[in-house]
Amino acid sequence: MNEKLYTLIEDYNLGRLAPAQLEAFEAAMKTDAALAAAVQVHRVEWEAQEMLAENVLRAQIRQTFVEHPPQTQHWLLKNWQWTALTLLFLGIAGVLFFQKTPTEALPQNAAPANLPTDTVPTRDTLVPTPNVPKAQPPQPLDTRKYAMAAYRVPDDLITTTRGEESEDTLSLVNKAFTEQNYRRVIQLLTTLPKDERQEALAIRAHAQFGAGLYADAARDFAELGKGGIYRREAQWFGVLAQMAAKGSDKKLWMKELDKIRQEEGHPYQKEADALWRGLEVRGERVRE
Repeated sequence: MNEKLYTLIEDYNLGRLAPAQLEAFEAAMKTDAALAAAVQVHRVEWEAQEMLAENVLRAQIRQTFVEHPPQTQHWLLKNWQWTALTLLFLGIAGVLFFQKTPTEALPQNAAPANLPTDTVPTRDTLVPTPNVPKAQPPQPLDTRKYAMAAYRVPDDLITTTRGEESEDTLSLVNKAFTEQNYRRVIQLLTTLPKDERQEALAIRAHAQFGAGLYADAARDFAELGKGGIYRREAQWFGVLAQMAAKGSDKKLWMKELDKIRQEEGHPYQKEADALWRGLEVRGERVRE
């Protein structure tokens, strides 16, 4: 996709087109299926980037609280998740506000400055049809990007009940995980402790995902999903690990994703449904 077309699509999705340009652009989408698909792809990618930014911010705040626990339980600290979300949304709203702030008005009938010559024609142009650049067919879907955007470490994965000076395996694992030293976690859990095998397996699976070892993470989540308290959690994260792994069976993980989103009461039903609808925009559906 050329740069001018990408800018035009971005301006459309962000509501920055003038009324005449907007009308011409929407008319062009009705006759150009590739252009309409490119607009949908841009919109989904934009939403995925916002979700990923939110997850990164949550992880940073969570790690800060682990490293520097507050002396008192202030209301804002007790409700840090809502505080983080509020700050994030305010930041996004501020960016959009300044993007939409109108520039200095131009004299009547004057042509806007610095506009590319092949953008959508305005209402008073003599060109009979919109001169929108032809969009290229959508590229293959990068499912890893969608998996990363949907992934979030469970809040209760790492416990803080052990003493800071404890040297047992899971205490060392917890410390390494909160420091995001995922390779160290994997090394410590090469052999899983018998007494706390399920908990250790869950931590190792998430560490492998964090380290980019998606196929290994998928195998651990599959083992975890066979039973126990982590069964349904492992279903969801197993789908994300398969999406991120190269050469995974798309038909298999799409069926599992569909199963989760249709299961009433599943703890990740809403997340699975949002991910399914995002993939559906690109026509990524299991065809029997």
